[in-house]
Amino acid sequence: MKKVFIISVLCSFVSMGLFAQNEASPKSSPEGKDVITASNESPKDKYTFGDFFDALDLPTVLGVGFTPNGIEGATFNSAMRLGWRHHKNYGTFVYITYDTHSNQYKDLEIDGSNFKTGEVWYNEVGMSVGYRLPLVKDIKAFYEKPYFHPWDFFVSMQPGVLIATVKNATAIDESEYYNMGNVDHVVPTLRFSAGVEWFIFSNFAVFAEAAYTQHLMPTIIEQAAINKGEIKHPSGPITVSVGLSLFFN
Repeated sequence: MKKVFIISVLCSFVSMGLFAQNEASPKSSPEGKDVITASNESPKDKYTFGDFFDALDLPTVLGVGFTPNGIEGATFNSAMRLGWRHHKNYGTFVYITYDTHSNQYKDLEIDGSNFKTGEVWYNEVGMSVGYRLPLVKDIKAFYEKPYFHPWDFFVSMQPGVLIATVKNATAIDESEYYNMGNVDHVVPTLRFSAGVEWFIFSNFAVFAEAAYTQHLMPTIIEQAAINKGEIKHPSGPITVSVGLSLFFN
């Protein structure tokens, strides 16, 4: 978790230093306001590999979360993504995401062990599909003649796989302490998210998002809570995150 956090922060600062050197030139919009002009928005006769490369997005995400069922403590999450956008500030997009976070649990007996208290680490991999809607006054005029606007609202849905690893576990008799490194459980997930993005430059944006992840099967911790009668079905965490979107052009 600490390694992912450090790598994410370093990547963010290095990328900001590289990309922020290219200042965006203002352009007048149909609303009479200056907007940022995207260098890859010029119409072309043919879609090239360069166009695809310029549409790639490298977001870095940091956030906090909690589980509504109350069986696990608060968590800090970090994620790295690789995305593709049809247009930078509107339209469809696709992301491949790697997300990691950890939670504390207590007084839950894990199946097949004598553990009752400890920490569980989650590593999630998924692919999301979503849509960006430009935040403009006249949406009809925008789609008739699109222009680059710095604000957009986005929603997405992400199927994925969650891998849970139990670590730093205390036994039921509290006389032994374990540090497990093996993967304990794998479950499918479905994640829903929504947020707002602001382009500071044509190749650099910041965003905030809220997300809910539904576990389609109980995790190893949720199964222990179901067996104990504390919950009836699996759920998942709610997270609030901020991030940086970085582009090659």
